[in-house]
Amino acid sequence: MLRKAAAAAIALAAIAAGPAMAQTLTPAQIVQRHMQFAAAGDVDSMLGDYADDAVVLTAGSALQGKAAIRGVFANMLKNPAARTAMKPTKVWDEGGVGFVTWEQNAGTPAAVKGGDSFVVRNGKIEVQAVFIGAPPSPPKP
Repeated sequence: MLRKAAAAAIALAAIAAGPAMAQTLTPAQIVQRHMQFAAAGDVDSMLGDYADDAVVLTAGSALQGKAAIRGVFANMLKNPAARTAMKPTKVWDEGGVGFVTWEQNAGTPAAVKGGDSFVVRNGKIEVQAVFIGAPPSPPKP
């Protein structure tokens, strides 16, 4: 009887602790998951990776908060071809910062390369900075 009570107490404690007992993901793992959600067009899951007051820096602008970030990703990922055009080439982390380099439309005249940096705290992306290289110049006649 004492064993059953102890087992029940341990089970209840584990349920109550919930996320506190979950394994903490590294920034690289969060970035990898984030890229998988993007490839699937799963904007809701992507937003789950962000802190409520997250900031995304891209193309000379700063988007703050999940509503603003949702708008950009929903627009970007509504086209299924856009989801598959971007391929991560490397994902890694240093300290609390995750990084990804990527290519889009590789092997075509519209090929673009870029990289993103993600400041991650408490398992959430707080800041994402997007860096996009210019597509190559067209060949001269």
